[in-house]
Amino acid sequence: MSDRGRNRRPARSTRATPAKATPASAESSADAAEEDASATTGGSAPTVGTGPTVGAMPAGPAAVSDSTSPADDTDGELADDAAAADADKSDLSDSSDEAADAADSDGADDNDGDESDADDDEDKPAVTKPARGKGPAPLTKAEKRAAARVAANRAARRKRVGQAIAGTVIVLLAIGGAFAGVWYFGDRAEQQKTECKKPDQSSYPPLLGGFDKRLAEEPKTEAGKEQSVALRQVTTLIQGKCKTVKAGDTVVVNYIGLTYKDGKKFDSSWDHKQTFPVQVGMLEQNQQAQVIEGWDRGLVGLKVGSRVILDIPVKEAYNNAEGYPQGDLRFYVDILDIQAADASGGLQIPGN
Repeated sequence: MSDRGRNRRPARSTRATPAKATPASAESSADAAEEDASATTGGSAPTVGTGPTVGAMPAGPAAVSDSTSPADDTDGELADDAAAADADKSDLSDSSDEAADAADSDGADDNDGDESDADDDEDKPAVTKPARGKGPAPLTKAEKRAAARVAANRAARRKRVGQAIAGTVIVLLAIGGAFAGVWYFGDRAEQQKTECKKPDQSSYPPLLGGFDKRLAEEPKTEAGKEQSVALRQVTTLIQGKCKTVKAGDTVVVNYIGLTYKDGKKFDSSWDHKQTFPVQVGMLEQNQQAQVIEGWDRGLVGLKVGSRVILDIPVKEAYNNAEGYPQGDLRFYVDILDIQAADASGGLQIPGN
């Protein structure tokens, strides 16, 4: 118990507790006993000398008890009850003081613990824990206006970048379109005017506009590499860009004829410096061919401006006829032009 509790405790009363009063029933019993004794002894005790009589002697404690009044007994009981109440209040006060002292001690310990925890918390780095179940704090009007300005600036920047890219693409397309227009309406148009068209001046060989310049020179020839020619074969050396030869067309050609196996030349339009016109595709029309079968069938489908090697087996050549080149043959043919079909055209055979 602390000193404060001791100081608050009231001093206990030192008054002696009076003896409890004898109950009325006990007093009645004592009076009855005395009356019986008096009756037995003849009503009074014998006197001895001049001393006091035995009947006048006090009755001791019993006499004291008899002299006590009922009011005195009631006062004693009230005093006893008051003393007991004082004792109970003292005990309650003592218990309250002890509880207060314990609470003070616990509070002091708690304060010390709180101060220690506070010191520990100050030493530890602050950790911000995210709030659970709570969304972000609402923006103020100023923050909303600032965010709107930022978004507007970003949108404007993207718009400017898109416009710049679109402008660049448009400029590039315009430049490309200009070049395409110049080519289409300039160089291409001029090329179309002259391509596959006859030149103003005549020369040998007569080349049409847009032809490969190599057609102006006689080709270099060589013998075949195989032992023989099983099937007719067309090898393109220069691909033409003009019309395609159809059955019944009369083509103008330059040619060189060789024997396939040894490569010996037996005829050439280059030597005569004169082109050779011939109608082809007659056999497809069930008509009489004007040249050997290898030529009649082999030149159909080729384009004007082409140079080809035409390897022909013996059965589609002169078929070993007397006075004509023997065996498999090889021809270098330049297709220079197409003329309108003419049934009365020449029947010349290369080599004649």
